[in-house]
Formats: sequence, structure tokens, C-alpha cells
Amino acid sequence: MKNKNYGIAITIVAVLLCGFPGLASLCLGLIVAIDRPFLGEPRSDLLVSFSLLCISVIFLAIPIVAGFITFRKRTPAKVDIPTDEPIPPPS
Repeated sequence: MKNKNYGIAITIVAVLLCGFPGLASLCLGLIVAIDRPFLGEPRSDLLVSFSLLCISVIFLAIPIVAGFITFRKRTPAKVDIPTDEPIPPPS
């Protein structure tokens, strides 16, 4: 991006909307996996815990990717113009 302010704003919004809920679901998934306090059935507790952990990984990856894309240094594209040939006249 040419303007870094937009990159900072996009990264902050991604962290607020995806990063913090991802951390919360990661903590909740770990609590359910370790303590199993919720549903009583081991199979459903394991399914809830696995689902929360998968969702948290996806939500935590979004701000990382957004920050990487907005702050990376892009190299300008090289245009290969042959200098040996004369420029044709306009028609």
C-alpha cells in the first residue's frame, strides 16, 4: 500500500474483529479440552473443544495475513523494453 495509515487501520480492525475473538476461543477450547465442564458427554466435549481450537487458529491467522499483506515491501515490476530496436513511426 502506498499509504501506511490504511495498512495500520486495516491491521487494527483485523486484530479487534478477529484476533481477540480468536484468543478467546483458543482459551475456551483449551479449557474445555482440559477440564470438560460443559456438556457431560465426552464425545460432545471433545467435538466442541476441537471445533473451538480450529476456529481460533483461523481467526488468529487473519490478522497475521492482513498485517503481512499491508506492510510488505513490493518491488516495482520490471518492464522489459528492448533498447536495440528502433521505435516504429506512428501510423
